[in-house]
Amino acid sequence: MFIAKAVAVTLLAGSFGGLTSPPSGDATAYEKQTQQEAKRVACMMERGLDYVASPEPRYTWQPGEQERLAGDLEALREYRAKYGFGVWSPNVYPKDKVVNPVQHEDPNNKMLMSLSAGQLKKWRAADDACFSQAVKEVLGKTVTSQEDYYDQLEAAVDKSLSVLDQDKQLVQLGKQFAMCLGVGETRPTALDGLSHTKIVRQASDVAKKAWKGELPKETEGKTVIFRPNLKPAQARPYLDKEIKTALRDLECGKAFYPAYLPKAVEITSRVYQEFGREGAAQAVPSRIYGKLV
Repeated sequence: MFIAKAVAVTLLAGSFGGLTSPPSGDATAYEKQTQQEAKRVACMMERGLDYVASPEPRYTWQPGEQERLAGDLEALREYRAKYGFGVWSPNVYPKDKVVNPVQHEDPNNKMLMSLSAGQLKKWRAADDACFSQAVKEVLGKTVTSQEDYYDQLEAAVDKSLSVLDQDKQLVQLGKQFAMCLGVGETRPTALDGLSHTKIVRQASDVAKKAWKGELPKETEGKTVIFRPNLKPAQARPYLDKEIKTALRDLECGKAFYPAYLPKAVEITSRVYQEFGREGAAQAVPSRIYGKLV
């Protein structure tokens, strides 16, 4: 088990089939992120503290990902037939970069590990202040911390996506989708990722039972989700069941996803651009995962 950096970014991972978010396709967002990092460095330097700029790497498309984002049923079916929703497949295929992408390592980690508890507390407080200042200067947005920034991003995406719940075509398709799944929820934005969420919760329960020591505490409004640490052979039966669920979900949503995904991707990407995020490819999909541990 390990504790991952928790970021509250709203993603549509349930439909996309992987743990990535849709890139905006606009270099402007990445430029804004780079500008923020430069200002963060200068701010920390003024405070006599070290900080190495660490913007997220430019996004690289996975094979078939653009097709999945466009709602291509064959591309979605091909992915789900092997990886399901992407929950148990990282355990089954530990060397597969599709479900275990190379993580962006923060160049500040080594320095932070050398600090005492008191120094680290001081550094993090200063970094939050500098981050907030950089966001204000580059984006014109007021945030109190990095967590607040991601919370605002999540809220902005949720609010923007809510218009899809008023889309007459999607509402009708959502009712058909829900009836096929046998669920009472019919809102398009809720149906997207509904089956995925159930698998995530199941995996979290499995991991929680194996957790040694005191369980991490949940903060208000945040859910702690446990990532299972099973070997491929142990995780395979879970993935087999996940694949069946994912394919059934796709069969029920075969009219819904091609209509929903392009609209949802466009909206989500627009909000990312507003927040200076080129795609947040390594961010945790908190609508489904919450805080990962």
